[in-house]
Amino acid sequence: MNDSMLILASAALVSHLLVQAQPSNRLRLQVCGLAGALSIVLGASGGQVLERLIVAPWQLQDLRLFLLLPWLALLTWGVPTALRRLRPQWPTRGLALPLLGNALLLGLTLQVTGEDTSALATLRWGASAGVGFWLALVLFDDLQQRSQQAEVPAALRGLPITLIGAGVMALAFSGLNGIFIQ
Repeated sequence: MNDSMLILASAALVSHLLVQAQPSNRLRLQVCGLAGALSIVLGASGGQVLERLIVAPWQLQDLRLFLLLPWLALLTWGVPTALRRLRPQWPTRGLALPLLGNALLLGLTLQVTGEDTSALATLRWGASAGVGFWLALVLFDDLQQRSQQAEVPAALRGLPITLIGAGVMALAFSGLNGIFIQ
């Protein structure tokens, strides 16, 4: 569980830094969080379907990663495209790169496909990881806004204060280690 929290914090940090590189507003961050959550849920569920229909019957366990990567790449392109068609006013341009760099998506999909879990448990894992990723993105954005307004020493401005904040958030997430028992 501790490793899962650290992966969640690091995935949110990388995605936040990629989202931050473009002109950012609150709506863009929320759309990125929604796209990430949908990608995680669909990636884990689709990965389990691939595992049961292709990998297990044909005994392709060694090729699991090579079967999952095209599926996840398709999701990182398809989810922003679907959101753009559903809501044209949402800023969905350039979301494929943060979703493609999301280690949580690949890690959770590999974990779910490696274990023999039910479809309901997979949906529960995917939904909770997606909501947690979304929350971590919002927390990183709030941290960045607060650090821009605060009097931070010149040596700590920008990325150093973001990394310190990520470390504090990882410690806070690791404090939840014993709450959720599998």
